[in-house]
Amino acid sequence: MIGQIQTAELNALRKRYRDGSPAERARINETLGPVEIEFADIRMIVDPRDNYTESCIWLDGYPPELRSLLALVELVEEKNAFVLDIGANCGAFSIPLGLACGTGSRVVAFEPNPVMIGRLGQNIRLNDLAQRIRIEGCALSDRDGEALLHFRGHNYGQASLKRVRKKQRTGGVLVPTRPLSAFTDAAKNHDVSVLKIDVEGAEEMVMTPLLTEGQKGGWLPDAILIEVRHADQWDSDLCAMITSCGYKTTFEGEGNALYRRV
Repeated sequence: MIGQIQTAELNALRKRYRDGSPAERARINETLGPVEIEFADIRMIVDPRDNYTESCIWLDGYPPELRSLLALVELVEEKNAFVLDIGANCGAFSIPLGLACGTGSRVVAFEPNPVMIGRLGQNIRLNDLAQRIRIEGCALSDRDGEALLHFRGHNYGQASLKRVRKKQRTGGVLVPTRPLSAFTDAAKNHDVSVLKIDVEGAEEMVMTPLLTEGQKGGWLPDAILIEVRHADQWDSDLCAMITSCGYKTTFEGEGNALYRRV
């Protein structure tokens, strides 16, 4: 009964938010805090005040980019999978994929933002996935080193190694950087490999070294889900480079493109 009351109160608040004016939404936002949301047997604690992804989960009851997520779930379900989640945020992809894949699977969740590392870890524990999902608290780049992770507005999910316009910039933090190649050897222990990348325009920096080696016979994942909504910030045609490595587009939408090797 208590759970039903809490759900009813949450749904009523969601409706007020959807129907409200900007001023009403701002007032509601001031009253919000972390809350547990459950969908499809997945539990996540989200804070809708400062992260678009968590705000969507709070408002809709499920993650944004749901079709993209389901396309990856279909690829790894019940399989011994190796998943690289680059830009893991609060775990909107890592958690469902970690629950969907089979025995022996490994999810490596890359998240450099210290605030989001804490939230990601909390959601991993909440779903009893500590033995399957490993957090790498670094930003992927084209080299070992360190770089400034720029914060944009009041949305921790849009932090990026790419420079942010001065009016939108709200600070930043120095984070370690690693090349993707430092983490791919483990793929040989799995039957299927999937890479998802959403790093707010810095995808080219991460992917170009991997694809260059792949063109020479180096390791490549079976599938790549890449955010393309910031493709205008790339200096090269990264999507064309992906297809030149033997991939075919199987899904486009929600600002993403899914490529599978053929």
